[in-house]
Amino acid sequence: MSAPDPATPRPLPPEETATAGGGTPAPVDVSVDTRAVTAVVVLLAGPVISSVHFLLVYLVVEAGCTGDGPGLDAFDPPVPTVVTLVTTVVAALACVATAWWGYARWRAIGRVRPDAGTEELVDRRPLAFGGFLLSLLGLATVLLVGLPALFLQACA
Repeated sequence: MSAPDPATPRPLPPEETATAGGGTPAPVDVSVDTRAVTAVVVLLAGPVISSVHFLLVYLVVEAGCTGDGPGLDAFDPPVPTVVTLVTTVVAALACVATAWWGYARWRAIGRVRPDAGTEELVDRRPLAFGGFLLSLLGLATVLLVGLPALFLQACA
């Protein structure tokens, strides 16, 4: 017995067919395929983490090293170095966690389960492996952006 195909329309009860006060002439299915959303999150987690890390480090170091306006005194050195190191540790741990998540999903999807059809198992396997690889790339990016703060001063 295979799982129902999410693309196949299912009949909706009369109370779920209205999308507004007057309703629509045809039933509207607004359900979300959580497996597809999870696959996209696994795929994009590493690049998003590394992008947010880079943006945060860049803005704090820029404000601390060149900003002379009111309110920017809070970013004076050693704040840029401390923020860079702390965000690097947090982002690196997040990238390792998402890489593990992508790898675990890739391995789990590879196992054939008797209650699921093979067509839905094959579809998300490349996305899970791609998420694993992108998270590793995000980890490398995070480390290359953040680790120089251990050896170099932020504002030289």
